[in-house]
Amino acid sequence: MSTMKTLTIDLDDLIIALATRYELDDPSHYLDLDTGEVIYAGEGLEALPPDLADNPRYLWIEPVQAEPALQVIEAFIAQVGDPQARATLTAAFNDDEPFEAFKEAMQALPQLRDAWFSFHHQAYLAMAQGWCQQQGIEPQWQ
Repeated sequence: MSTMKTLTIDLDDLIIALATRYELDDPSHYLDLDTGEVIYAGEGLEALPPDLADNPRYLWIEPVQAEPALQVIEAFIAQVGDPQARATLTAAFNDDEPFEAFKEAMQALPQLRDAWFSFHHQAYLAMAQGWCQQQGIEPQWQ
């Protein structure tokens, strides 16, 4: 039986890493398996470990694929009570660029902002939990 490694991880940092939609193919978030720190390896950052890419201590955090990310948006839209707001968001969701269109539509619906952030957080908390489990990590959220 394999044992799970317990690690204290900043949940918000991990959610950001999982939810990041990359324009480029560069892997830019890693989990430090010794400290539980989520490392953002963006361009121009000085203090990055030199062996980030090839030391097994640093685990690349693969962002959530488009499909499950779209399912989160779809599930949110389905539970919006206001029919007009729901219609606006549904139209955005059916756009060729659903992520961009949804983001723009949400800016026009500030009354839904808190509900969206809360919904998104819950959905990605579950994904973060699942991701950790797949990596053999028992997360302690901070």
